[in-house]
Amino acid sequence: MSREKGLLFFGTAFRLVAIDPKEMRIAVKDGKVPPIPARKSVNYLDSGLPHCAGYAVHGSKVYMMGGHWMRKEALDDPTKIPNVESPVDGEAVINSNVHVADVTTKSMKFEFSPICKMNAPKNKPKVMEIKGKLYVLSNFNHLPESYDTPTFEVYDPKTNRAKALPEPPFFPPDFDVRFDDEDGYAVNKWFAVRGKKIYVMAENLYYSYKVETKRWRMSVTHAWTIESFRWGLLLPGYHDVLLKFHKKGALAYLICNGREIWMQQDFELEEEAEKAMIEGNIYLKWDKGKFVEMGKLKVGAIVPGGDMDNNLVVLIFTFVVSKVDRPIHRPQPGVRPRYTEADATLYSYSFYPYFESKFLSVTCLNMGIYNLGPRPSSQEDAIVTAFFAKGL
Repeated sequence: MSREKGLLFFGTAFRLVAIDPKEMRIAVKDGKVPPIPARKSVNYLDSGLPHCAGYAVHGSKVYMMGGHWMRKEALDDPTKIPNVESPVDGEAVINSNVHVADVTTKSMKFEFSPICKMNAPKNKPKVMEIKGKLYVLSNFNHLPESYDTPTFEVYDPKTNRAKALPEPPFFPPDFDVRFDDEDGYAVNKWFAVRGKKIYVMAENLYYSYKVETKRWRMSVTHAWTIESFRWGLLLPGYHDVLLKFHKKGALAYLICNGREIWMQQDFELEEEAEKAMIEGNIYLKWDKGKFVEMGKLKVGAIVPGGDMDNNLVVLIFTFVVSKVDRPIHRPQPGVRPRYTEADATLYSYSFYPYFESKFLSVTCLNMGIYNLGPRPSSQEDAIVTAFFAKGL
């Protein structure tokens, strides 16, 4: 497996960082966690940039789509809803700007500048690059302005213009979005591209958008019913393996018949990383981490945490996987296998009837633990975006 050239990007609520995975090392010494060897980074608050934006890479440019501004003194507002106007151009707090930064400049800082406006503001939008164009979709949010139409647009870097696209069928016309107990206003749960289609999970249903015909339809191909699928990452290269973080680590699930979890496997942290965490008094918030596709069978993972001095610490690792070459007996659709008492030790009682067995071979490529400095707010405890750009 070649380690191709590229940059791994990840963002928290208040900063965006780009790092070369091949440069990552574990170098915790005398209890001190080293600073991250970032290729580029930016602090939204210090730079007057919006946060909760969507991102995409096209060529050597990073595009920041939408987002909103927040005052420093409002960081720990329990409502987490900004209530100030943009310090840039006076528009509503949720903005429609398209910002761009060149990754190839010598500066260690992302130098974002506004170049265009979309037709409507978007907060936490989903962004996908398809054939050189950026498709931008409004995301679930507590702020009504997030659903100003058009909620779906395409931006063309060549013409520097954004055009409205057909409205998705899952946005209610009156924007009286149903409340989801776990996630607030539930509209988009998952977003992915398969060939020439864009798939979106809204509530418990999947919808697809065909780029060529510009038409939405409900998709039954990917309409899985398991709650765990909502926030997982389908392993690139396999369509039946799901990666997912939980409070104490990460799991891989083997999916059977497209609907049931048949086997599960824990990801075990390497001994070197375990020792570094103990020496640096580091804790991790696994359920606040993100997986990111880096190529076929190659994945990156960014897990946030902290130390005793309230610094933001991240564990980053990249790995390749392959299925174990042995027969796996899958149940027939609608038929549950008969288990004996002797089989009981194979099952996870909290996830019955899943098997606990190794079906994946995991090889770690690079790993690093880094200190990103003091957290400006208690809100900065999660990785909110992560993506990989090849060739940079």
